[in-house]
Amino acid sequence: MNPIATVVSVVAAGIAVVILLHIILFVFEANPANGAVETIADWADWLTRWARDLFTPDNVKARVAVNQGLAAVVYLAAGALISRLVGRV
Repeated sequence: MNPIATVVSVVAAGIAVVILLHIILFVFEANPANGAVETIADWADWLTRWARDLFTPDNVKARVAVNQGLAAVVYLAAGALISRLVGRV
C-alpha cells in the first residue's frame, strides 16, 4: 500500500476514534471537568462542528450520538475514498 494512503487511513481512523470516544464519554456522563474528558470533548466539538444539530432528537444524548456518529462515519468513508484514490496513483 502507498505510504500516503496509509497515513490518510490512519488519520481518518484516529479522528473517528476521538469522536466515538467523546460519544461514549458523553452518553455515560463522564466528568466534564476532567482534563482528558475536556480535551476529547473540545477536539470532537471542533471536528464535528459541521454536523451539529443536523438531526434534532429531543434527547440530548441521542442528538450527540446521532450527529457525531454520522460525522465519524463520514470521516471514515472520506478517508477510505481518499486512501483508495491516492493508492491508485
